[in-house]
Amino acid sequence: MKKIIWLIVIVLILSFAGISFAQQEIDNCFNYLKAGDYKRAIEAGERAVRLYPKDNGAHFCLGEAYFKVGELGYALKSMKEAERLTTNKTDLMHVYNRLGSIYNRKDDIDNALFYNNKFLILSRELGSKKGEATAINNIAAIYDKKGDIDKALDYFEQSLKLTSDEEEKAYTYNNIAMIYDKKGNYQKAIEYLKKAIEIGERTGDYHGVAQCMLNIGDVYRRAKDFYNASKYLNEGLMRIQKIGDKYWEANAYKYLGRLYRDKDNLRLAADYLTKAVNLFNSI
Repeated sequence: MKKIIWLIVIVLILSFAGISFAQQEIDNCFNYLKAGDYKRAIEAGERAVRLYPKDNGAHFCLGEAYFKVGELGYALKSMKEAERLTTNKTDLMHVYNRLGSIYNRKDDIDNALFYNNKFLILSRELGSKKGEATAINNIAAIYDKKGDIDKALDYFEQSLKLTSDEEEKAYTYNNIAMIYDKKGNYQKAIEYLKKAIEIGERTGDYHGVAQCMLNIGDVYRRAKDFYNASKYLNEGLMRIQKIGDKYWEANAYKYLGRLYRDKDNLRLAADYLTKAVNLFNSI
């Protein structure tokens, strides 16, 4: 069951060490990314790549923007080009991070683990505790996909101890919640997800909050609390549609389909699950 799908989408430092932002379109792409305006980020990124085809930052930003809207094929192509052009180790650390994330979403576990291990090695070499915590978190997600949820939980807890950043803690709280959900401890899962939502609302992470709302809605469904499940899933869907993240919109339809299935409304369940399949196929 593809339940823990946000696990490796960890806060990424968007500013490359080697980018001076002299090139306006690259600057625009990163600014749109930070603002959560992914459509404009893609447009600016495409212009940047045409104007500066040898600039690793242009390809990285475009790949990141495509990743944010769930366009994994385009994201991978751009990020592999960024990898080819990157020589600065700090920049390369971020490229490895995102390549691991892309391969994870594509369910290519071997490549996901390969790039996250490269990310971890570089993070430790450069003394980046933030990078190390993120890499460990990503590796934990891979162990979860392999079905070793106890090892995954251990890695997530290690990651939590390494970071003092509130936004990164929110992501890890979400991840720990998903493990408890798999263990059937719904109350503990809800507790951690509420912590993540509270931090996201306070720090202005609109995208992260929307994803957490979908996750907590699905946990409430599994706990048979259909009222709260419906409330969070519909709010999460509305938010994710405003952002334009097709990957998470498809997951919202999947979760709503399961909710209506559990409520014995098979017509609506089929409608939402069909929407999910169609959207997943399109991306």
